[in-house]
Amino acid sequence: MYGSRNVAGAYEALGLEPGVSLEVVKNTYKQAALRTHPDKNPNNPDATVEFQRIGEAYHILLNHLNTSDDGDDFDDDYENDFDFENELTFYMFVFERFLNNRYSSRCRHHSHQRQSSMRSGPSYFSFSPPPRDYEPIPRESPAERSERLRYAREEQERAERRRQGEAAFRKEVREQDREQERVEAEERQKKKVDAKKTKAQAQRQQAEDTARAQRQKVQKNRSAVFNAARQGNAQGVKKGIWENDVDAAGGEVKPGHEEFVKATPKDPQETLLHIAVRKGDFDLVKWLDEHNAEVDERDSQDRTAFHVAVQSGHHDIISYLLEQYPPKDSDHAQIYAAPPLTSILSLALQSHEPEVVYMVLQPENGFANTQDISNAWTWINSSEGQKAMTKYSKGVKGNIVEKFDDIRTLISQVGGFTPPTTPVLNRKNDYVSSKEKPQTDADEHQPSRGGKGRNRRQAPSRGRGRARVV
Repeated sequence: MYGSRNVAGAYEALGLEPGVSLEVVKNTYKQAALRTHPDKNPNNPDATVEFQRIGEAYHILLNHLNTSDDGDDFDDDYENDFDFENELTFYMFVFERFLNNRYSSRCRHHSHQRQSSMRSGPSYFSFSPPPRDYEPIPRESPAERSERLRYAREEQERAERRRQGEAAFRKEVREQDREQERVEAEERQKKKVDAKKTKAQAQRQQAEDTARAQRQKVQKNRSAVFNAARQGNAQGVKKGIWENDVDAAGGEVKPGHEEFVKATPKDPQETLLHIAVRKGDFDLVKWLDEHNAEVDERDSQDRTAFHVAVQSGHHDIISYLLEQYPPKDSDHAQIYAAPPLTSILSLALQSHEPEVVYMVLQPENGFANTQDISNAWTWINSSEGQKAMTKYSKGVKGNIVEKFDDIRTLISQVGGFTPPTTPVLNRKNDYVSSKEKPQTDADEHQPSRGGKGRNRRQAPSRGRGRARVV
């Protein structure tokens, strides 16, 4: 028999009012046992003690109520086979099972039998006695309980530190993975950029090589055409311009192609038209003019093709240019404008050709003004002028003394000058000496260009051919 104090404490432990029926006690106990079971409260170190307290209270009330003969609702087999001591021993066995996992094959066998009997029995519980070799765990002392709680707290702290460490490790791994991914992405981007740069550089180099080869080819073809012109090979000039697309305008060295010139020309500004005029190749001059040659281009001495034709004495080329490019047309002024420090009449005197001098003196052309004619007359009658005009130069043909007299007569008639009363030259002796090979060109010591007054005297009319004195 339990004391009244114990019975009252049992009611209080289950949260019941004294005097309730046995059925209410059973139902309340079932709910409390399920709620406080240690398996359902793994993080509560006091769950086992609470579960034990609930079980002990239930047994006190069960024994108390059974003494009042109010036990019809309880299983008779249970009362006959399982007394209070066995029931208490079973609960201690259950506690040990959940706390320490000390299972044996025999324990599991009895547990299976108990579960089977619970499923087959009429009441909520049907217990079987624990194995005979089972010894209940003795109650723990306060020191043991304190030690157990301390150990549980330390275990929780260790578990928390372990979780924190694992979380930190996972975080670090994720950061390392992100960093590695970032580095790999940067490396891929860098390789992509480098590949683009390499490809672009290769394309630029290929383009430069192609352009360089093209420039070299262009300059080679151009130099070949100029060499053909200097050698008098008109067909070679035409073929190069027509088939190799060589520009008829400009000097031999094309701008930007200087490195491909094998032999620098004496006059880089000399054009194909200058060379053809100097050679006296009328057909080639006409062909070049019809194939985009620039008539107003000047060489390093500031001479156009017209000036070279005058200086070289090619009157047929002069006539062609005058016909194609009338001097009175202002658009053609640059073709006929005289080079600095000289005059067109001075260039004509260097040709030793009376026909050329006559064409220059024509007033409708406007190539010689009064000052130019006066300067020419003064110079041609000087000893220096007489020596220069009566000396054979390269390309001069015919009787040079007769040509000199004809030129002097032309200038005298146009300028209204009176020739000297005494002969300037002993024609017989000077004509013989004039046939000697010249030592210098005839362009030395020519009369300088004076003012450009437009007052001219009308020269006598004349036909084509050799100049004749009237």
